[in-house]
Amino acid sequence: MNTRITEIQSDIAGLKQLLAATDYQALKHADGALSDEEYEPIRLERQELRNKINALEWELENVKTATSNFQDI
Repeated sequence: MNTRITEIQSDIAGLKQLLAATDYQALKHADGALSDEEYEPIRLERQELRNKINALEWELENVKTATSNFQDI
């Protein structure tokens, strides 16, 4: 398997673990146990993690497509 593909998949997995680590706070906020002000830094962190995951998933698809096209030659 392409080394870059493995690196991207590993990065995505790590970011998803970080996102999962804040799930409890998101649930507390949804239940009203955490105020908007208390949750705001966590919300911003979660959004940044999702943005990074989305960018890496986009890159992963492009690398897979490029690799597939290269193998077809």
